[in-house]
Amino acid sequence: MSSEALIFDDPSTVHDLRNLINRAKSIDAEAAQLMARGAALAVYVPVLAPTNLGSGEFTILGMRVHRLAEPAQLTACYSVASIQDRLARMADTSREFTLPPVPEFPSWTGIQVPVSGWEPLSRISDAVLAEAARAGITAVADALPANPGKPVIAQVRQRIWSSPQPDTEPALALGAAFAMETLGFLAPQGQSTVFRNGSWLRVTSSRGHVLLRQDAALF
Repeated sequence: MSSEALIFDDPSTVHDLRNLINRAKSIDAEAAQLMARGAALAVYVPVLAPTNLGSGEFTILGMRVHRLAEPAQLTACYSVASIQDRLARMADTSREFTLPPVPEFPSWTGIQVPVSGWEPLSRISDAVLAEAARAGITAVADALPANPGKPVIAQVRQRIWSSPQPDTEPALALGAAFAMETLGFLAPQGQSTVFRNGSWLRVTSSRGHVLLRQDAALF
């Protein structure tokens, strides 16, 4: 195996990665972080990222784990467009993913997400999360002016997706539901589990994870 490639367990795992990256692109995520440890590849995509670290805004990341046929060690971030390009070049039965040539360094990749030590807190119906996501999508659409620029879109999304979702314990930011829905992590009649680790919360289903934390504001 080339040091510039990852070998996936089977073609269906490649399809899962392609689906995650396409969904991330649909919500304007510009980059994805790949973290390989042995036979596991965790892929993180930003759903909501603070304009500046320490600004008191929310960070919300989607994450899905993919199986590798050959162990690897990697921590790197690439543009979503370049990952899509590499995936598009792969044959339907191919398992070898060639890494893009140019890494990205967005500020959210500097945030350390806990890997272990998560404490389960509660369970929540996927139907409840889906309903909250739809309500939030409508609220964002209603709040945006005609022809908004990227800074306005980012500001509106940060405000609405940071607002608390009703009837959840512990209180979840509405963006967690949006992330679970848009990244395809919810299932009909499914349930998700909420975990805590310090200032982080994690919502986990059988299809993926959403991690969220409100940054401490600097004064």
